[in-house]
Amino acid sequence: MKQRKRVLLTLKIFLSLLILNNTSVWGQTGINTSTPHSTLDVTAIKNASHIAGIIAPRLTLTQLADKGNTLYKAEQRGTIIYITDISGNGNTGQRANIKSVGYYYFDGAEWIGFGVFTAAQASGSIKESFKTTDHNGWYLLDGRAVSSLPANIRAIAVSLGFSSNLPNAKDKVLKSKAGSEVLGSTGGSNTLTITKDNLPNVSLAGTFTGTAASGGAHTHSLSATSSSTAHAHSLSATSSNTAHTHGLSLTSANSTHTHSFSATSTTNGAHTHTYVMPTRVNSSFIGSYSALYNLKAQVAKATFSAGAHTHTFSGTSASGGAAHNHTITGTAASGGTAHNHAVTGTVASDGAEHTHTFSGTSDSGGAAHTHTISGTALVDTGGTSTALDNRAAYMAVNTFIYLGQ
Repeated sequence: MKQRKRVLLTLKIFLSLLILNNTSVWGQTGINTSTPHSTLDVTAIKNASHIAGIIAPRLTLTQLADKGNTLYKAEQRGTIIYITDISGNGNTGQRANIKSVGYYYFDGAEWIGFGVFTAAQASGSIKESFKTTDHNGWYLLDGRAVSSLPANIRAIAVSLGFSSNLPNAKDKVLKSKAGSEVLGSTGGSNTLTITKDNLPNVSLAGTFTGTAASGGAHTHSLSATSSSTAHAHSLSATSSNTAHTHGLSLTSANSTHTHSFSATSTTNGAHTHTYVMPTRVNSSFIGSYSALYNLKAQVAKATFSAGAHTHTFSGTSASGGAAHNHTITGTAASGGTAHNHAVTGTVASDGAEHTHTFSGTSDSGGAAHTHTISGTALVDTGGTSTALDNRAAYMAVNTFIYLGQ
């Protein structure tokens, strides 16, 4: 405590001499040292209980604003103060850069906050922060026009290559520049769409089993050719019912038999028939009771023609005493009546391979039905080309660039 009082007393005496005498003082002043090395050399007291340091004048932003914008001039360049509170609306004019508690110095025109580095050393540096507005020389990369920045900050932005606008880092991930890329340029996309060219050249195989949906009663159109192998065909059918004839070529069974016939001869126009007149008696009368008798011989005679005519005859021919057969060829009449024939049996394949081409429509059976399917086939992916989110898991922050104060 005594040491502190002694230091304060020495400082007060020194300042009093400067003020009261109003004279220029040349030399070097030391506090806690007898060998100062500068105009004012304050040596710290090493005692652990001693609070060392120099405190600049402390003001709130409101108190500094009360001093106006003309009190501090070029003559006050280098003045140091410490702002303890920034509430109120005093950060205008010379105080436009005062946005946080801390040390500030006057550069002859405005108050500049103390930083670890000077503006020239830090300009262009990037940081991420949860802050939402510009602060302490850090400006949000939001794509704003460079012309909206303070004059001294605008010059720094232009020197970094931003002549029109600051880069817009919203929803962007920072990466190092490659090759001829321009600093601040953007690229890439937050979404990714896979096209056919992005897929490997493979066939997708899949197994399916299920039942096709019923589309109501329906038919199926067919068009195909059967495989070619030697085979036979089973038949069971009835011919259509229409008047028709049958071609015949066959031989009757060989056995003893007779033939009944009934027919009418054809007409050959007018004709006669020859016949033999039988023997008869010829007599001559002589006198009243006398007579001469003699026999006449058989005489061939011919009938008169009665014009064109036919003869009907019937009977049974003898079989000739021996078995025999008859060869028949021709066409059997249909009898003038429509009729049909039932056919059943197997058609021989003739010992050779052959195929059948068929085309038509199957009967639906009069009812809706389904089809059961099972097998392996190429499977459509069924995709909808929905874009993928191309971003890794992230946490949103703001990106700032340091342009000075």
